[in-house]
Amino acid sequence: MLKKTKILIIGNGFGGVYALKNLHKILAGDENIELSMIGEKNYFLFTPLLHEVATGGINGANIIEPIRKVLGGSLRDFYLGKAEQINLKDKNVVVGEAIVSYDYLVIAPGAETNFFNTLGADKYAFTLKSIDDAVKIKNHCITQMERASHVLNTEERKKMLKFVIIGGGPTGVELVAEMEELVRETFSHYYRKEVVKDVSIVLIQRGPELVPQFGTKIRTKSLSVLQKKGVNVLLNTAVKEVGVSYVVVDENKKIDTETVIWVGGIKPASLNFTEKINKSPDGRIIVNEYLQLDNYKEVFAIGDIALFKDKTSALPALAQVAEKQSKTVAKNIKNLMDETALEKFSYHSSGNLMSLGQWMAVGEIAGFSFSGHLAWWFWRTVYLSKLISFRKKVRVAVDWTMNIFSPRDISKI
Repeated sequence: MLKKTKILIIGNGFGGVYALKNLHKILAGDENIELSMIGEKNYFLFTPLLHEVATGGINGANIIEPIRKVLGGSLRDFYLGKAEQINLKDKNVVVGEAIVSYDYLVIAPGAETNFFNTLGADKYAFTLKSIDDAVKIKNHCITQMERASHVLNTEERKKMLKFVIIGGGPTGVELVAEMEELVRETFSHYYRKEVVKDVSIVLIQRGPELVPQFGTKIRTKSLSVLQKKGVNVLLNTAVKEVGVSYVVVDENKKIDTETVIWVGGIKPASLNFTEKINKSPDGRIIVNEYLQLDNYKEVFAIGDIALFKDKTSALPALAQVAEKQSKTVAKNIKNLMDETALEKFSYHSSGNLMSLGQWMAVGEIAGFSFSGHLAWWFWRTVYLSKLISFRKKVRVAVDWTMNIFSPRDISKI
């Protein structure tokens, strides 16, 4: 019997899922290929819309897709758990009680929150990396409103209703914009005016500008829109400590708050290798122009865990980067099997889009910047197209439509 070729993917985020889809497309019909995946969740999460789940704009169930349902026909096996050990010499991966062998390996576990060793941040700050994180934020915000509605002391109420978001990247900016609308359009519908007016939103950014990975016009527009919405944006401000009811920033200034949401950075997911591999100082796996590990040509790394230098700078941690890398990896695995020349990876941005609330978004494509209603419509169209199943596209579209005509859902889950 002909020995089957085993291709194993670690991670079921954008990099892993799109690698599987591309491999299935390229290798479709080849019965001598086995595709397997390791994932810590049994679903694919569309992370770009997590901020809308956290603010009641979208039902969390509508941005997840069960792996076995949407990719079941492509998979030989799915292993639920964490890749605990990667043995590059013997070509196998330990996950739970299983030892999974491979002929080709794609490493795409994504990233986790980076607190930059800030005192108390990992203990007292909310994060936004999962459905559970988004639900916790939503539930907490609703709880704070319910508690504050029975507090007579104005200063105490303001402390309870001060929401501090740390990180002025796309996630932080989109989250802040949605939170402002949650307060203005939904909380104002259900709670007394004197309670709602005590709500304040603070966005803290270490650098001099918001969304530094975007162009100048987008950075300027984002700041202007948030300030018009009443958000207190603190630029050039570093967070030194997060406590149970406060945040300490530069010059030991203390901000009283019971809600801190940390979206201020990421770091590559931790993996345990039996052999030494080349990594960057921040822990990312260094890959060559074909996205392979040095000395292990059958092993590829993509997405947030990989360091592929494009000219003089590292690529941004974006879903579109992982998606584009997955195409090159799928082709190169096929080329290795066919013993043909490999394809070098070259990244060309498709553009950037960012929501700033209802009817407002900003974008830049091919050097052209735009904003307003058209950008908002385009943003939603693109994001809907990226959802995997038709059913979830329809459900998210329905959620968005309902938000135009009625307050958001404030049910605690």
